[in-house]
Amino acid sequence: MKYFVALLSLLVLMQLSGVEAQTLKKKSSFISGLVGAAQVSNSGSSNRAGSVALTFGGSFGFPITKNLYIYTRGSYSSKSNFQSYYNTSYLTTQFQLSDQFVEVNSSFNQLLLNTGLLYTFYLSKEFTLGVSGGVSFAVINQEAQLIGGHVISSIDNEAIWGYFGGLMIEKGWDDTNVTTFAEAQYNYAQSDAPYHANALNAVNFTFGVRYYMNRRGF
Repeated sequence: MKYFVALLSLLVLMQLSGVEAQTLKKKSSFISGLVGAAQVSNSGSSNRAGSVALTFGGSFGFPITKNLYIYTRGSYSSKSNFQSYYNTSYLTTQFQLSDQFVEVNSSFNQLLLNTGLLYTFYLSKEFTLGVSGGVSFAVINQEAQLIGGHVISSIDNEAIWGYFGGLMIEKGWDDTNVTTFAEAQYNYAQSDAPYHANALNAVNFTFGVRYYMNRRGF
């Protein structure tokens, strides 16, 4: 009986140690690399199809509690020479066109920085669901020109604030500190400029690899 109690106690201690180690890992800071696509459109192209731009970047999380992180994400999106439609009512130059929407060649790039909170729900030992939100800051470069080459709109290094919200699903791999994840994020550009309309609002779909760092003494 004594041996049985000793064995049971040992198993309980081993289980508690495993749970503590798992909790420590879950509370660890992390860094991530990501790549994917962003759905973008040209200035003033409301209600028209946009284009898919390449997106890449990284993110960092610092734990406040076991499930809540301070979350920072940076990404760069770029797309050149894609066709879209421009709403000519937003033109600020003296060049006027008879049709409200005209076909143009567009170029677009955006440096985006998001800062906010990430809350995680542990669905199982392997899978985690995350919900994020906060403020965003973007630097935009965008140009629209007619098929003949006349530039009708140009945005150069314009800084815009906004908001973001996203969903993430993450998968752990055995006992390593490395996980993989997929994330969908919507970015809303807060601007009073009429030519922006809904054009600078973008949906990002990314995949990435995340590494949880060791938090000694935590």
